[in-house]
Amino acid sequence: MLGNSWTYDTVTTRSGAAFYDVGDTWTESTPTLTQATAVLRILGGDADVDNFVMATRSNKLDVKGEVLGDKIKAIRETYLDAFFYGANSGNVRQFDGLQALMTSTTYNTVHAGSGTGSVLSIVKLQSAIDLLTGYTPELMVMTKTLRRYINVYLDSIGDKFTSSRDAYGNMIDHFRGCQIVTDDNLLDTETAASGAYSAATGGANTSLFILNFDPKAVCGIQGPQGVQTVPLGDLETKDAQRWRIKWYCSLKFEDLRSSAKVDGITATGTVTA
Repeated sequence: MLGNSWTYDTVTTRSGAAFYDVGDTWTESTPTLTQATAVLRILGGDADVDNFVMATRSNKLDVKGEVLGDKIKAIRETYLDAFFYGANSGNVRQFDGLQALMTSTTYNTVHAGSGTGSVLSIVKLQSAIDLLTGYTPELMVMTKTLRRYINVYLDSIGDKFTSSRDAYGNMIDHFRGCQIVTDDNLLDTETAASGAYSAATGGANTSLFILNFDPKAVCGIQGPQGVQTVPLGDLETKDAQRWRIKWYCSLKFEDLRSSAKVDGITATGTVTA
């Protein structure tokens, strides 16, 4: 994208429609639009490559590649952490993640319970899937712990995830046609208040996301340069070269009905019907 932000409208109240008789007076109604802006944030880090190590080990080890590769992995992990838990209200340098963007119990959020956490029920999970309107759920993202407990429940009723292989031969699990994905950046330590997610740490709860990736749905955005690797040259204070890896990135969630979540789930609780 060009520029440093993306402004878009979300429909928070649908317009109405009705049947009319001949000669009736027609009633106008329009949707309520709420304007939101996804602002690009600067994510990155500097990495020093020692000149001596590079000169003496270059025949056996790509030192620069290892150092810069590790930095890129760190940037990826930081982005994924913000993807779920980013909160600009707590850190003005950060973009809002899914927990901050999905706050509507009308359009995209189902609470597992009403207190500080409750076990996941398959009915609540199906209810969250049913919140998607006009979109087909692509991924169901959860922690490995929650996947394990869902598997235990399915085994107890003689059911299981359906499986298939991707183009590379890897096994992929599905639940009701939706691909199961686990993510280590999603936590089992969330805090819930009145059934709703309130913080990433301090509790024993987790969330489950049903996502659709689409320009109008959950969508990462970045500057036209993508991830940049910038050589800063030799350092004055040590025998090393410094490289800067930077990424102008953010996240937007435009259509409230395109994805959903179940929050306030007891992470190690038995899954029920």
